[in-house]
Amino acid sequence: MTKKDLPEELIHKYLQESCSEEELAIVESWHIHDLSKSTYLPSKENIAIVSTRMAHKLTTYVQAGNKTQQTIRLWQRVALTASILLIVSSVAFLYTGNPESTSVSVQRKSTLHDILPGGYKAILTLYNGNKVRLNSKINEGIIREKNVNIRIESGQKIVYQSEESKGTQLLNSLETPRGGQYQLILPDGTKVWLNASSTLTYPTAFTSKERLVKLIGEAFFEVSKDSNRPFKVQSKDQVVEVLGTHFNISAYPEERQTLTTLLEGKIKIRKHNINKTLNPGQGALITEGDNDILITQADIEKNMAWKNNEFIFNGENLRSIMRSIARWYDVDIIYKNYSDDTKYWGTVSRSKNISAVLRMLESTGKIKFHIEGRRIIAMN
Repeated sequence: MTKKDLPEELIHKYLQESCSEEELAIVESWHIHDLSKSTYLPSKENIAIVSTRMAHKLTTYVQAGNKTQQTIRLWQRVALTASILLIVSSVAFLYTGNPESTSVSVQRKSTLHDILPGGYKAILTLYNGNKVRLNSKINEGIIREKNVNIRIESGQKIVYQSEESKGTQLLNSLETPRGGQYQLILPDGTKVWLNASSTLTYPTAFTSKERLVKLIGEAFFEVSKDSNRPFKVQSKDQVVEVLGTHFNISAYPEERQTLTTLLEGKIKIRKHNINKTLNPGQGALITEGDNDILITQADIEKNMAWKNNEFIFNGENLRSIMRSIARWYDVDIIYKNYSDDTKYWGTVSRSKNISAVLRMLESTGKIKFHIEGRRIIAMN
């Protein structure tokens, strides 16, 4: 099919996003058929350009780890809602050099056994050891702890309102389980978003010369400015110090690397006797067993994807991807006769059931999955 086979009116309707379902299918089928005639190997830049032009598609291409590059492109039409890509998993085209479409399915006993995405849930531990379970069903409420009011809002966050005191600091902690996320506003007004399987420990009032919190896992911070009291985040092998800024820290115990991404302001990072400064758009990478702090140009879109309710894979191997999936969907990953170093690129919404994410990975032809309860079996 050539471009002149498409009516000009239909092309204009597509660009104006006013096509019906049938018209969308016609335009996109033409596009995939047209690509099948190409003999060049698309670069990541070309993929990005095509993805922009075809605004209702998801582009994934997989580069095999061996010296002979193999490119696989998965096209999925998506709906753009509130700036979040929602996968339309029933419309998928696998382009492998011939225009035939390939259908794939994740093996599971029934749709009743599909696994839902994570949501808003956490456990708040008070200074006396009492635990409060938080979830999206608890929309409003107030927890009273000595001179502190902890307000629950919209089933998604807690807000601290404390009377300043020079007494002993009382420590609270907020822990998100696997399959959970939550937000909190600290007593100084600092906003924190906790990703799945993460814990933040903090005082109910900042009474010392510094505002120190401790993080396990991943969180995004919007720090309230206070030039007299620096804000410090202690995580794994590093301490991050700021006065007022926006940044993300990923410091999961099971990951070999700790990654700090700066969006706004300036931060100092310390590891033992090494100190580095980050400027906006930069990232700091600390690898276990390495005494240095590596400053890089940050992939902000990828590093902040979780906060925007997305997974973005940019040259990751399957085991790295599945660790992220396991944390969000609260599943265990079992590898059965699996050996592969394929690299994956792609974007998928975290609001989808796990089968939609697994189908996307399966469609590359490199991996198959089987769902057994809350276990995901991965095999070649």
